[in-house]
Amino acid sequence: MHISNWMALLQRQSQANEPITWNEMVVGYDFGLLKQLDIQAWVSSHGFHGEACGRLVGLEGEGLERFEETFWEACRECTGKLPRPGGTRWSAAQDRWRLALIQDALQADLTSEALAIILESIWERVGCPEDMVGLWHAGAPWEKRKASVDYGALHDFLRKRQKDDGDLVPA
Repeated sequence: MHISNWMALLQRQSQANEPITWNEMVVGYDFGLLKQLDIQAWVSSHGFHGEACGRLVGLEGEGLERFEETFWEACRECTGKLPRPGGTRWSAAQDRWRLALIQDALQADLTSEALAIILESIWERVGCPEDMVGLWHAGAPWEKRKASVDYGALHDFLRKRQKDDGDLVPA
């Protein structure tokens, strides 16, 4: 079975082996974390049935030009609707991705400067809400100060997310 590194990271950082859902797949694809093959393999390995799911799994070659519309149809076929930017399902999936990425970065042996650069990259990649601003200071060549992390703000942010999402992230 094919599993992308991003999907493995999301699963590894999820509490109690919470399954990856269509919401995380749509958001992960939209943010460029997941590729077409990742999604096709996920749909195939989870045994989703239906016309749109069958078409999605069978896309190849020039047929991949219709990947997005077929992906949306398959999601709608299985869940009844699509997560939309700004919607509750979208926001929950976005949070799950960003928190998994932050948790993974925190588990690495990184300097404050390296972690700050990663936090900024997560913020840019996952289109994160403004609640992440202030977790780091981005250094610049004209500044004498290097990029750094405000660890107090970062841990407060994670504790707040834990409180809001119920044990989603360790304190």
